[in-house]
Amino acid sequence: MTTTYHIADIRNVALAGHGASGKTSLADALLFAAGATQRKGSVDDGTSTLDYDDEEKRRHFTIDCHLGHLAWNDKQVHLIDSPGYPDFIGNALSALAAVENVVLAVSGPAGIEVNTRRLFNEARRLSLGRFIAITKMDADNVDYRSDLEAIRETFGNSCVPFNVPIGQGASFSGVIDVLQTHDDDPADCPLAPSEAYQMLVEQIVETDEDLMTRYLEGESIDVEELRKAAHDAIAAGKLVPILCVCTRKDLGVKELLDLITTCGLSPSDVHRFGTRGDDGDASDEEILPAEDGTLVAQVFKTSNDQFMGKLSFLRILSGRITPDTNLVNLRSGKTGKAGHVYVLQGKAQEEVSEAIAGDIVAIAKFDDLHVSDTVSNVGGNTSVRQLKVSPIKFPAPMVPRAVVPKAREDESKISAGLAKIADEDPTFTIRRDAQTHELVISGMSDLHLDVIQQRLKNRYKLEMTTHIPHVPYLETITTPAEADYRHKKQTGGRGQFAEVHLRVRPVERGKGFTFTDAVKGGTIPNQYIPAVEKGVRERLDRGAVSGNQVVDVEVEVYFGKDHPVDSSEQAFKTAADHAFRRAFEKANPVLLEPIVSVEVTVPSAHFGDISADMSTRRGHITGMETLSAGQQTIQAVVPLAEMLSYASTLKSMTSGHGSYTMEMHGYEAVPPNIQLQIVDRYQKTRAGVEEE
Repeated sequence: MTTTYHIADIRNVALAGHGASGKTSLADALLFAAGATQRKGSVDDGTSTLDYDDEEKRRHFTIDCHLGHLAWNDKQVHLIDSPGYPDFIGNALSALAAVENVVLAVSGPAGIEVNTRRLFNEARRLSLGRFIAITKMDADNVDYRSDLEAIRETFGNSCVPFNVPIGQGASFSGVIDVLQTHDDDPADCPLAPSEAYQMLVEQIVETDEDLMTRYLEGESIDVEELRKAAHDAIAAGKLVPILCVCTRKDLGVKELLDLITTCGLSPSDVHRFGTRGDDGDASDEEILPAEDGTLVAQVFKTSNDQFMGKLSFLRILSGRITPDTNLVNLRSGKTGKAGHVYVLQGKAQEEVSEAIAGDIVAIAKFDDLHVSDTVSNVGGNTSVRQLKVSPIKFPAPMVPRAVVPKAREDESKISAGLAKIADEDPTFTIRRDAQTHELVISGMSDLHLDVIQQRLKNRYKLEMTTHIPHVPYLETITTPAEADYRHKKQTGGRGQFAEVHLRVRPVERGKGFTFTDAVKGGTIPNQYIPAVEKGVRERLDRGAVSGNQVVDVEVEVYFGKDHPVDSSEQAFKTAADHAFRRAFEKANPVLLEPIVSVEVTVPSAHFGDISADMSTRRGHITGMETLSAGQQTIQAVVPLAEMLSYASTLKSMTSGHGSYTMEMHGYEAVPPNIQLQIVDRYQKTRAGVEEE
């Protein structure tokens, strides 16, 4: 398939909104109405064109963003259906980064929900054309006027109806285009077309002084002129059309397609930026969409296909791609031929001979590509600093869980499988904790991690269990001390003997570990001094009182005894281990716990509850800020141990309307009562495991 269209003919559209608002059903209806599919898929029946993943079919909601395409009014429309639940926000943000238009689905019966607000604000931040589709207009409990008022109150008066419903609930029978028909006010319209027309025209002409003057003077303005001005108002962020749809009856679907293709934004209408150079040498530069010239494309999604291998989904911002194009990943410098270039209809792949700026395509088997990478066709010319697209911004995953393989021999396989899944999902991470030695995965919620776990089982036949990870406490001392230990064993053959005397001193926080050999007179032979140090270092890693790493301590060996036959490196290691532990216990040990900086964003009504809850978590509030749309943020420093299950608590306290970010702040001493609990718990588990 060769392109017969140009940049101005392309409309890229993401379908977004809260879960169960009808986005995927709307996508299926749009594809069917345009003749892009021969049957209309159904989410409930598991036949949706776009929700084709087994886990999505089982759960009846979208997890990943999926692509489709259609032609309408001589325009090429790329659709991206995105997840609605906050647990999978990463894929929704990826979708918004690849388009110029977003249709926010608002369920007629449910109204505005938490993720609708977040995605509307993100679309505004990206300067995308925004459209609101009130879905499920045939549901029994729909109240169009209430929905309209709530939308305008929440998102502003720039949100105005482009069409009004004829009836609602079971009596919903279609829509009236108020630009086209506004002189008649049928009794069964919950909003009179004439009233909607006045709201719409007044909002459109606000962005055009000439039209405003003519309108105020009572001049009748041509419909096509108003549509052109509506496009400009949408591009300026001054107009958000509201439409009504019912996918079950296929009502309002074609009208939505008409509006997107006539008033929606093309790739030339939204400004995107990149940088040349790195770090402090970088300079912002607008990426101008052009069909010819240097290729600039961004990876916004990757997936591992069972038959195709790794697929990388590209939004082409400038230039063009053909199968023969030599590509370079500007992050790594690795190169490869594009090979096959595909447009997608759900899981079906259609090969194309070229794609131009504005197109959304996929290429296979370029394994080095990751989300946010910039792909170019310029390589090897070191005199040209290539233009890199600004990276997509994703929230950090806040819910950690430690992984335990059900079969011990599967540990390395599970790490590899989880790494492949993490490559597809920027809000899922996997790491090995150097201190606790646990394999820790982090995601947006327990549901998110449950889906990851199920995918690992489905794809790779690997099973695991999870638990809240151990907190990486640290051990240190506050006063000097000394101790000795004689290790002596006689078991019939050659015995074991070593005696070690140590002093320990605290050092400045962050200085680490220092070992000093202060032995005089050869009371410990030189060949055994390294064994003493090794015995101490091994105990540092295992901990002296709580099983956590020891830091910021100076150890001095100053005396000892040996035996000409029974002494050995192992004997001195053992003696040093026990001597250090005894000295450490005398030196007023303390535990240090990780402290995190937290910023919580909630509706103002929940501010008091969140503040009080922070106090119960031993948190200290450091700041607060009032935001727009009735939101407030609270900044606090809190022990990490108190935040490991905070996501579920915040969700419960705010009915899903709260969010938070968290980053490392430092270490502080654990309160004595909590330290006693941790040490007692460790001593009970250690009893009988290590020999004294």
